[in-house]
Amino acid sequence: MSEPSAEEIRAALADTLWVVWGFPEPTQTFIHREMEHMEEIGGEVHTLAGFRIERDDLSGYLAAIEARTRYLGAPALWVAKGLAWAARHPIRFARAERWILGLPHRTQRQRARMSAMLLAAASVADDVQARYRYLHAHFGSYHTELTMCLSKLTGLPYGVTFHAVGLWKDDNIIADKVQGAEVVLSCTGHNVKHLKERAGTAADRVHLVYHGLHLDKLPAPLPYPAAADDGPRWLSIGRLVPKKGFDVLIKALAGGAPGRLTIVGDGPERSALEALATAQGVADRVTFAGSVPNARVFELLGQAHALVAPSLRDKTGNIDGIPNVTLEAFAVARPVVGTRLSGIPEVVVTGETGALADPNDVPTLIEALQFVAADHARAEAMGERGRDLIHERFDVTKNMKRQLALIVAAGSGQRPT
Repeated sequence: MSEPSAEEIRAALADTLWVVWGFPEPTQTFIHREMEHMEEIGGEVHTLAGFRIERDDLSGYLAAIEARTRYLGAPALWVAKGLAWAARHPIRFARAERWILGLPHRTQRQRARMSAMLLAAASVADDVQARYRYLHAHFGSYHTELTMCLSKLTGLPYGVTFHAVGLWKDDNIIADKVQGAEVVLSCTGHNVKHLKERAGTAADRVHLVYHGLHLDKLPAPLPYPAAADDGPRWLSIGRLVPKKGFDVLIKALAGGAPGRLTIVGDGPERSALEALATAQGVADRVTFAGSVPNARVFELLGQAHALVAPSLRDKTGNIDGIPNVTLEAFAVARPVVGTRLSGIPEVVVTGETGALADPNDVPTLIEALQFVAADHARAEAMGERGRDLIHERFDVTKNMKRQLALIVAAGSGQRPT
């Protein structure tokens, strides 16, 4: 597949509708970074979203994307508009309904959800068909089902980028989603392997494209902190939800891991985690910093001896892919302690860029933390190797060239290879 010209990329982006849901979602900076890059190179990103998230911290590029985003609006509105479209196009709508009922949905609730997405698609079908040539969904659950329905009603081709939640937690009609798509992308080798196994004869439509960072916009690495008398300074970052494994990390501190911990982020588990730190006798060693601006995140990374990402699979099956914070830690030359889960071992290698523990396993997490703490010079060197890894594999400019080449081919009716 040849690399498309700048003109071809700009034309393809103008003809592409990106399908999301809540927008601009604060936890989806990895998607927004790619969209901003598309705008930087002269493209114009058009998005369809379920609802608007009010924010006052948008970059200029993201604000421009948000201003041209089409929102479905309140469910009552898009249901009414969808039913009105169905009344005008009864045969086309009925065929789409039969198609949905015939798909091998995992649950009846998911079948009903896709029927609702058909009404949402119908509510905007005429405008979408008149304006765009290609549809691309971010996330593989109802976002892709909405996109499939739009494709069914309009005849437009579609593609999808799978992230962990749609693949491992939702896990609905995966084979059908891949087989109906022109191109399927995912950001970890772990995800891609699973998608190819599920895709059958459509496995060649699945492609690995890592997310990336704007390397030229990252702060310079700060000097590695001197060893502290009371042990390493650990930093963890993420929404305070079960899949992040912060409870396991607190238990590891109580079970013998050295040092002090700062947890950045907020979420429904905060009170429970604070209570756990107290019950485990380590409240004086754990600081809950809450949500902080991105610039402050990099300051805290500079003060830390390592980032800890103790991700696990939660009770719903939800997991991380490659947590974005691991890449940001490597970008400022800090080692990472992670878990043998999903895409994390693709970047965290014990003795090379950090150390790995088993997910939801306190003893092996203690061992991994002790490994990093045991040799100050080795920990500093592992952070440097992590920074080298970022430059080799996670440059957003290089990775977006690959992604855009695949999407240009898909949007032009050529199946990418």
